[in-house]
Amino acid sequence: MIALRRIPAFVLSLLMLILCASCGSGRKAESLTYALFPYLPDVEYYQELVERRWAEIEPDIRLVRADWDCYTGKAPEGIDVLMYDAVMQDALIGSGWIRPIDKDDVRDAGDLFPFAVDGLTADGRLYGIPVFLCGNFLIYDRGCDVLAKAEHITDLADESEFLVIGSEDPETRAEYVREIRADTAGDADPAAGNGTDRTDAILALIDRLAIDAHAQDQPEQIARAYDAGKGMGYISFSETMRFLERRGPMTDIKSVSFGDGENRPCMYVDAVSVTSGVDGQRYEKCIELMNVIAEADILTSLSVQNGKPQYLLLARKSAYAALTEQFPLYGKLEEIAANERNCTILGQ
Repeated sequence: MIALRRIPAFVLSLLMLILCASCGSGRKAESLTYALFPYLPDVEYYQELVERRWAEIEPDIRLVRADWDCYTGKAPEGIDVLMYDAVMQDALIGSGWIRPIDKDDVRDAGDLFPFAVDGLTADGRLYGIPVFLCGNFLIYDRGCDVLAKAEHITDLADESEFLVIGSEDPETRAEYVREIRADTAGDADPAAGNGTDRTDAILALIDRLAIDAHAQDQPEQIARAYDAGKGMGYISFSETMRFLERRGPMTDIKSVSFGDGENRPCMYVDAVSVTSGVDGQRYEKCIELMNVIAEADILTSLSVQNGKPQYLLLARKSAYAALTEQFPLYGKLEEIAANERNCTILGQ
């Protein structure tokens, strides 16, 4: 045995610091705190699915729910695993709030749509696992030949009060501006400044296409107005189709460019990531939790509630198989997600 009294005080202090650091990083995590994307149709159901699956593989580690919104600029204090929109990725990295992960830690990485993984990669490092995709799509009456043929919003230049569009809702209009700039620039990052800025002209066209009575509506109201017989279609997120009842069987969905160049669909990607400062065994368990949150079976289960499809656009290829068999329109969503020209919208 080493005689501690013979060790100089400064050496003993250094030894104790090393031992404490080693114990701290290697200690078993008793709980993990996680925050899911708050804008999903049913966050609580998603939490239940995640926690049920987690209990099967890590029954001794408790999951603690937290609320966090990536758009607020608030630090994710006390949170281990979080979900964020890729448009906020640069800000989160710049603030030092999320850390990169090893690509080899992503389970079934080949099952993810490549463009979504590329969008989460900055300087060669991966900042999360893609879970959901999103965008403003053209959802329309498949009997309308004009909309069936349209690939760009500018293809509808001869129409007016034709679609249900929330063009005057502040949040929706901000999304349109971002997507117009991404599409007209031909760049996934609308802040890059490439191409010609035709934002004002295309916004004016969208305003003309919008049915005035619903121009200030939010997504659910837009979908319900269309379902009630207004317009030949509407522009919104795929998940709004869960509100369609009367017109649901006659409705189709497609990507439509907000520019007039190549129709290269630009999409939002919602990802799950681990916060900075997490390391050691805790980091390993966080990676395990991230993989559970992005698991195909959980995403498939989340996409059907009370026997009704939720029409979530998923980042995993295999998650669509059972859904398409039961709900054929999910096959169209799979086509949209699998488009090789897709890119991730970055920047703000």
